[in-house]
Amino acid sequence: MKKSKIFSILLVTLLTIGLIAGCSSQKEEPQKEAEQAQKTLVLAINATFPPFESVKVDENGKQAFVGIDMDIANYIAERLNVKLEIKDMAFNGLVTAISSGRADLCISGISPTAERLKVIDFSDPYFYPQTGILSLKGSEYKTLESLQGKKIGVSLGTTYAEQAASVKDAKVVELDNTPLVVQEIVNGRVDAGIFDGSQAIEFMKENQNLELHLLPAEMVAEDSYAIALPKNSPYKDEINKILAEMNENGKMDEILTKWLGESYVSQKK
Repeated sequence: MKKSKIFSILLVTLLTIGLIAGCSSQKEEPQKEAEQAQKTLVLAINATFPPFESVKVDENGKQAFVGIDMDIANYIAERLNVKLEIKDMAFNGLVTAISSGRADLCISGISPTAERLKVIDFSDPYFYPQTGILSLKGSEYKTLESLQGKKIGVSLGTTYAEQAASVKDAKVVELDNTPLVVQEIVNGRVDAGIFDGSQAIEFMKENQNLELHLLPAEMVAEDSYAIALPKNSPYKDEINKILAEMNENGKMDEILTKWLGESYVSQKK
């Protein structure tokens, strides 16, 4: 009898363990399937606009997309629990990629102009570009008025040429591209240059004898940078919440400081 009771107890115990193990296995399977089924979103970019997006090649020849927009994209992907498939393309193809459904979102220094809003949608703005005055250290050209009577270098055909032309008694020198303007500043052939402030940061990294002063930003949505999305995208509201979160928890300033420096971030506020 004792042996029979012992056998029965052992049998019940083994069956119980088996049931528990079976339940545990059943719980793990859906979890694994959920992880494997993590959604992939196609991100369209034009990686020719540092410090917002560019291609970095490491010592082993491996390429990676880096910049402000890439850090923002990765943070959003993490919060949405999605993977990103990055497609690098010409800037003039970005809107078509979104409107045709070939891409789910675009974070690439793109502005929500009235023309683009006819065919695609946009998130709330995440960045307002600012005009900057670049000059040799110690010049202290902090306003357009401080450039009165000075020689100002600008890139040919840009809105900065119009700004320079509005300065009283200034001589405007238009050059083919912004690197040439920087060269003229460094060589002392112009007193200062007017640029996109974030681009000017890149020139300062290469020329330690330059200083930058930002002009007050005009908070115009059409001139801002926002995230492009297809019409009726299910991610728009979620992305707007994440962008608001980034501004509240300091993540956005952390990313901007990383790429633009503390001086730029403090001046933009």
